Amino acid sequence: MVDCNICFCTYKEEECYTLPNCLHKFCKACLTEQLKTKIEAQQIDLSDFKCPQCGRLFNPEIIENFLPPLLFQKYCDFALQFNKIMGLEDHELLTNCLNEKCIEKFIIWKDAEYMQCPSCKMKFCRKCSLKYHKDEGITCEQQKELHKDSFYIEMKKNLQICKCPKCNNMCEKISGCNFMYCRCKANFCFLCDAELTEEYHFKHWQNDDPFKSPCRVWYNGTWVDPDKVPKVEPIKEVKIVQVIAIEEKENKIPCPNCGNKSKAVSQLVFFDKVIQCQSVKCQNQAFCISCQKKVLIYDIISHFNPQSLECKFK
Repeated sequence: MVDCNICFCTYKEEECYTLPNCLHKFCKACLTEQLKTKIEAQQIDLSDFKCPQCGRLFNPEIIENFLPPLLFQKYCDFALQFNKIMGLEDHELLTNCLNEKCIEKFIIWKDAEYMQCPSCKMKFCRKCSLKYHKDEGITCEQQKELHKDSFYIEMKKNLQICKCPKCNNMCEKISGCNFMYCRCKANFCFLCDAELTEEYHFKHWQNDDPFKSPCRVWYNGTWVDPDKVPKVEPIKEVKIVQVIAIEEKENKIPCPNCGNKSKAVSQLVFFDKVIQCQSVKCQNQAFCISCQKKVLIYDIISHFNPQSLECKFK
């Protein structure tokens, strides 16, 4: 007879199971119930499955042996969803393609500097999770700024909103000309975001037309058409001084979900209002810094007020 140290009842030898790693014995019903409870709570990391008596890890095969087929399939679905599949080597990592239009999952080397999706063929940097940029000689911080600028331009085009150059408040253009008025009393151009005064209500635009004409450029204390600015002859000899910037290794703001501050794991996006984190706990999810709620990576703008870009749920 065998005493089960989970339910403290006595069973026949054939009704119990001996864990091969530590040789502790438990009744099969208790082991099955413990595994079921963990899976229902989405505790699917292999480190969650331990001997109830000594805490030594299970062999992965035990999970399949003690679960009904439907429950084991549920475990496999959760494991795939959270990239925790069995059979991975220590140097391997299951990851998702970062292309929002692609749903492919694939295995990469943990220390790889980039990953390339076998389905859509797109390459992404492992440090900043943006399009791979090392071939172009661009740092992660520079790529981040380029991404922020392109996102702002796209948002400006689609939503007809712009950012005040004085207070950084978001302003919406409903109708009228491109001379904008902000609630901070500043005036600026909707097209180029240049701060203006009432004196330049018309002079800033070519043909003095603030409705349909492109902007002029500032030259010698006034706004002039671009073709009237003298061309500057290029300098033939340029002495290049290499400046090595020391890149900070940590974000100033931790991930609201897991607290991670490492720039190799999490990145600030959407004007530093959202953190996209690739930690084991977050699994490439995004979180609002203000309300600490999860936001959709492909629809971040819906979480914020279009006019001020303030969190709707704060």
